Amino acid sequence: MSNHAQGQATHFAVTLMEHLVVPTFMLDADQRVLVWNRACERLTGVPASEVIGTQDHWRAFYDSPRPCLADLVARSDWSLIDKLYTTHEEPNTPAHGVHAENWCAMPRRNKQLYLVVDAGPVFDAAGQLIAVVETLRDNTENKLTQTKVAEQASLLQHHYDEHEREAKMARRILNHQIRVDLIRQAGIHYAVIPATHFSGDLILAARSPNGRLHALLADATGHGLAAAMSVLPVVQEFYRLVEQNESLPGIIESINFVLANSLPAGRFVAAGLVSLDESTRSGEVWVGGIPGVQMIDDGGALLRRFESRNLPLGVTRDPEGINAFEHFTWTTHARLVMLSDGVVEATSPKGEAFGDGRLALSLASPRSDDLIAHLRAALAAHLDTVPAHDDISILVIDCPV
Repeated sequence: MSNHAQGQATHFAVTLMEHLVVPTFMLDADQRVLVWNRACERLTGVPASEVIGTQDHWRAFYDSPRPCLADLVARSDWSLIDKLYTTHEEPNTPAHGVHAENWCAMPRRNKQLYLVVDAGPVFDAAGQLIAVVETLRDNTENKLTQTKVAEQASLLQHHYDEHEREAKMARRILNHQIRVDLIRQAGIHYAVIPATHFSGDLILAARSPNGRLHALLADATGHGLAAAMSVLPVVQEFYRLVEQNESLPGIIESINFVLANSLPAGRFVAAGLVSLDESTRSGEVWVGGIPGVQMIDDGGALLRRFESRNLPLGVTRDPEGINAFEHFTWTTHARLVMLSDGVVEATSPKGEAFGDGRLALSLASPRSDDLIAHLRAALAAHLDTVPAHDDISILVIDCPV
């Protein structure tokens, strides 16, 4: 190529660079400004006439002298890149360009901008450095958004961690209140499957000093910690009354009084309670707001169903709403099955409730089978990996002969 043609090509390249919409400047091998295009003028507020031929390009970005990325490329010196740039790629192949990002003071703009910078060398035919081109992109808005998102994520993580600590403490308190040893001594079979970390369902059982077996399934409104706290007053009251040989009506009346005076408006506890005297093969059932308690034989056939005839506990202080009890006896081995409404209302991906029909089929198993495991398997198949929307509780009580 002739010198004239080469000069024309260089002139064309400089003219093209000056009219690029991307802010761009070019340094020569001595780090003096060769090109400061119009887009760069708009970005920095510094006209080309002030920097062309000088090494003062830093003034457009910073309040005190420091190298720009193009200067590092020109010097092939990367010792300062970690200190100068918030983010950067490792300059393993600087001949292909170097990428970096940082906040710039922008003195003429009187505002900080977060600039994304790319700088690459230009070599002559002999491989000698003749120039470095640096392009700039204002990424301030995205960076501020990222920073805000990161701050919000950090705040959410803090709240989550605090919630987990409080939840862990609450679980310890709740678990400490429930006497697992008394439940074990009572000989009942049960399962509680919470919809969230906490269950608003509660199962208690204990034997009174006179040998009667008392068992309770409680289902507070809603689920989670608020529901769990709603049933907490029931625990100590239940144990206290059973220890005093209190009758089932007395237990109901006292627990209802405690809840009616402690729960806020709109909160109540649906429940079922059973009291058995195994020596006389007789018992009492109270049901208020949960699905009917079922008595089934050894083959799982329904012998009797005790429907809800009472208001849930805590709804009213009037004893007229909670005084319906049913007495029963048995002559052959039987089982009482008590459930929270989370069982029959468990909804499949198709929107179908588990319902009484599927429940009846699940209960139709011989006494030798694990009834609770059988029912849980049927629920799992019905839900098909969809989480249950409510707590699920199952209580099975043997009526031996």
